[in-house]
Amino acid sequence: MASKKKRNRPRPPSVPRSAPKPSAPKPAATTPAAPRAATPKPAAAAPRPAGAKAPGAKGPTRAERLAAAEKARRRKALRTRALVLGTLLAVVTLITVTVTSSRRSNDRTVSRLEASGSCSYDTKTDSDRGPGRNHVTGNLSYETNPPAGGDHDPAAAAPGVYTLESKPPVGKTVHALEHGYVAIWHRPDLAAGTLDELKVLAGRFDRDVLLVPQESLSQPVAATAWHRRLLCSQPDLAALERFVTEYRNKGPEKIPH
Repeated sequence: MASKKKRNRPRPPSVPRSAPKPSAPKPAATTPAAPRAATPKPAAAAPRPAGAKAPGAKGPTRAERLAAAEKARRRKALRTRALVLGTLLAVVTLITVTVTSSRRSNDRTVSRLEASGSCSYDTKTDSDRGPGRNHVTGNLSYETNPPAGGDHDPAAAAPGVYTLESKPPVGKTVHALEHGYVAIWHRPDLAAGTLDELKVLAGRFDRDVLLVPQESLSQPVAATAWHRRLLCSQPDLAALERFVTEYRNKGPEKIPH
């Protein structure tokens, strides 16, 4: 008999091992929170110097404005000083040039007055106390002959041709010089022809000249204006006319004539 094969019984399916149950997640251990870094406080701003511009500020600071104003003041002061100095320099230069020019002009005039050799020019005069303060009444005498200044009579002589009988006191003639008149003095014994020539000259300047005889003259003819004299050993009509032309109306008291 055929042996019966033993039929293998099917194995019961193996029960899979049960997977381990997932364990519940353990609560994470609470670690103490790290301390928060302290936010650094902004450093205190350094104090601004007086007048310094604030950050973000527009325009010049007070200090800059003061500095600019001071600079402008100094520039103005320098300009003013320069202007004053320049003006003073110009005035001094003008005075110097004027005085120098006047002296040169007078030197040329004196050279012409003395060109003939008959006349000499000088500025001798008696002392006085200034125009208008040298009026003296009574008799007057003068050290300078003929006189060209000094104390004088309060009244002035008028221009004209005088004789020994009509001539004014010397003090009145000197006062006329102060008013810008010119006196031509001559000795009474002057030759008639020369005296006539002097009268013609005085007639041409009848508003400016006094023709006066003077017995005490050392020279035949002389002419005087205020603080100026021309002494002629011989009559020199050209020199006398130049003297009149140059020095008439140049007295310290301006009297129209």
